[in-house]
Amino acid sequence: MHVFHFRGLSSVLMFLLAILGIVLVFLALPASFMMVLWNALVFEGAKGPEINLYQGFLLWGIVLVILKMVFKPEIQLEFVKPNASKAGKSGKDAADKSLDSQVAAPLETQTDESQASNPEQKSPKS
Repeated sequence: MHVFHFRGLSSVLMFLLAILGIVLVFLALPASFMMVLWNALVFEGAKGPEINLYQGFLLWGIVLVILKMVFKPEIQLEFVKPNASKAGKSGKDAADKSLDSQVAAPLETQTDESQASNPEQKSPKS
């Protein structure tokens, strides 16, 4: 482990300058590059919106998060397939049939009510 000794104001200023340089190299330059790249491709090329430096920082942050998710994924998502029902049909088919029966019932009720409210109108069957 390294121990750094700060002697006087000039050492503190040099340390702050080093921190500022690191922030500039790793954040400000890529953010300005992302801003220029976006404005060149999207704003001038595809007539899309123009972004400023703050939005360039946000875009660079999104790129960093995506790179982290791709190369060092700490969260793993598992997708579970639905099991087939006992009748041999998938759960989606059973859900579709129950949805069809739910949709068909109100339509029949509405047609019965409309015929009851207007007895002069003849039904299409007669």
